[in-house]
Amino acid sequence: MQLALPGFEDYDRVCEGLQEKATKELIASYTDGREMNPSAVFICKTMINLSRNFDILNAKGRDTSRVMAQLLSWFQELEDKLPRASELKPEVAALLGEAKA
Repeated sequence: MQLALPGFEDYDRVCEGLQEKATKELIASYTDGREMNPSAVFICKTMINLSRNFDILNAKGRDTSRVMAQLLSWFQELEDKLPRASELKPEVAALLGEAKA
């Protein structure tokens, strides 16, 4: 955690745009109840940075399609890294259950 001077704790959120807010909400809901590994954390941080870039480009009237495609690609990567237990194939779920026992 980076320390900030009193009164500047939320300074980096001053320009938080709609896509960044939506991405943070998506990440929070998707990762709720899941164990995060370093790879998943990296993906989430990358998604937030991409959403900031999207908001900046959008505010300037520039093309955002590449950034949105990258954001979608990283979300799909996150889905691959953090599948829900119920989304696992039954045989894989059974093996995980046996390993925990």
